[in-house]
Amino acid sequence: MADVLTWTIERRVMLAERAELLRKELAAIDVEVARLEAAEVVYGQWAEATDGGRSPSGIVEQEQEQEPEQEPEPEPVVLTPGAAGMRLVPDRVDGMGLEVLTSDYRRIMEIVTDAGGPVTAKDVACAWTGP
Repeated sequence: MADVLTWTIERRVMLAERAELLRKELAAIDVEVARLEAAEVVYGQWAEATDGGRSPSGIVEQEQEQEPEQEPEPEPVVLTPGAAGMRLVPDRVDGMGLEVLTSDYRRIMEIVTDAGGPVTAKDVACAWTGP
């Protein structure tokens, strides 16, 4: 009977240690995924601003004009608001008004300010769609 208990304890400890290692590995993978998502957004914004790299970005001056080599056409990057971590709401600064928000966020702000007190997400959803 004691052998079963000993085996159970050893097995539980071993699995707990393995679970901790897997949590750490998953955390490292999550960081890498977030880094790659940010890189996608930055590259997409750069590609959009420079017409896929065909026009100068203004970040680095070109030292001399050289005849560009023919390169294959890059695939367009399609970004939608909120994709790959893109922020939908700008940072708050003094003097900023509701006009910087999208119409949906302005509507949420109207619902919250009209409530005159604490509001739950359910209250906003009900006000949004109507009673």
